[in-house]
This record gives sequence, C-alpha cells and structure tokens, in this order.
Amino acid sequence: MDAAGAILQERWKVPYLLVTMGDQGMKLYQKFLTPYHTPTRAREVFDVSGAGDTAISFFTAGLAVGLNAMEAAELANHAAGVVVSKLGTATLKPEELMESFFGLEADEAA
Repeated sequence: MDAAGAILQERWKVPYLLVTMGDQGMKLYQKFLTPYHTPTRAREVFDVSGAGDTAISFFTAGLAVGLNAMEAAELANHAAGVVVSKLGTATLKPEELMESFFGLEADEAA
C-alpha cells in the first residue's frame, strides 16, 4: 500500500495524499516523509455513508487554519469516526468532535 500511495502522490503532483482505510484508519503520504498512520477512532460503525466526505472536508479545513498535515489527518479521522457511528449521512456537532478528542462534552473541557 505504501508504494501505491507514493506512486499516486507523485503521479498527481500533490503535497499530501490522505487515504481512508475503513476500520484500519487513515494513512497520510507526504513527500520525503514516512507515511503517517492514524488508527480508526470509530467506537461503533453503523453507516459509512459520508465518511469520506467528512474526512476530506476536515482535513482541508485543518490545513486551511494552519494545522500541519498530520494534525489535520487526526482531525479528519476523529470527525469521520463520529459520523460513521450514526445511521445514514450525518452531521457532526462541535460537542461530538470535542468528545471524540477528549472523552467529555465541550462544556466540561473548558
């Protein structure tokens, strides 16, 4: 898989390639760096509809606000882990993302 990721990254001339791997999490390819694996954050999977859309949206948003690629991949992985725990295509509330990261509600983290 690592060879395929490196080949695709080179072929498409992209600085980052984030590959979702279902229950194995995600792998981030960056030029000149060892691929970064982030294991799945989903506790229970009910429906994977929209998980890829969530992952790429949060990865891109993370990069846009200044996170490095590995931090953005972690953010994307947590967000996708929340939405797959719901039935059908689902939204993600800030409180749910906070709970995924910290194990408690957003107001408790403050």
